[in-house]
Amino acid sequence: MEPKMVLPGDEIAVAEEFEPGEGTYERNGLVFAAAPGVLVLDPQNRVARVRAFNPPAELKVGDIVYGVVDDIRGMMATATVLALHGRSRQISGETQGTIHISNVSEEYTEDIHDMYRLGDMIRAKVIQVKPSLQLTTAERDLGVVKALCSVCRGPLELRGSDLYCPRDERTEHRKLAADYADLRLSVPASELGGGTVAEKHRAPRGESDRGGRDRERGGGRDRYRERGEGRGRDGRGPGGRGGRDRDRGRRR
Repeated sequence: MEPKMVLPGDEIAVAEEFEPGEGTYERNGLVFAAAPGVLVLDPQNRVARVRAFNPPAELKVGDIVYGVVDDIRGMMATATVLALHGRSRQISGETQGTIHISNVSEEYTEDIHDMYRLGDMIRAKVIQVKPSLQLTTAERDLGVVKALCSVCRGPLELRGSDLYCPRDERTEHRKLAADYADLRLSVPASELGGGTVAEKHRAPRGESDRGGRDRERGGGRDRYRERGEGRGRDGRGPGGRGGRDRDRGRRR
């Protein structure tokens, strides 16, 4: 049966045969269209619906999206989501996504500015929708897909694992998507990691968790070394024998 287009107020069914569904309403035993669109009658569930002609896409966990980095501060970057991979429809709802430093790269990230710059276009995965939109680029096929030189704002070319500006003859680093130089825009989202979210990405950690990540990479020991208080070679604690010498001085 050919799709039937309806307008608001069009009678589309009898309430005894079909219940009013999305885009419809009931009055005096009849079901009417509440919005312009295509009529969908579901005889199995006995529901009448009106599907919008081109409904906006609603983001969900596991979606692959494209956005532009528009703010970087502290341990967070924010990006405005502009498109959903494989879909041409406008995105509805929240489009300002946050990327925590722990979800930037597969490797440990010391400074988020080393991975993104303002204006970078990224491919990311949605890992949370409510109460706020959270994204990750910590997978091989996710990351920066287009970058501009921080000095002249010209396009950067891939040279090895870094980006090169032919105008200024300088290199820059980013967390790049694996296909930076030849984007795979026509493949299904599942081939880019869409649809599944690793357990480590499900609950982005707050800034208060930085200490835990430091401990995982030996950060506690690094901080001692930075203050000149690392363990001595004899393993006797901060400063090696210095700690014991200071104790003797206090006893004297």
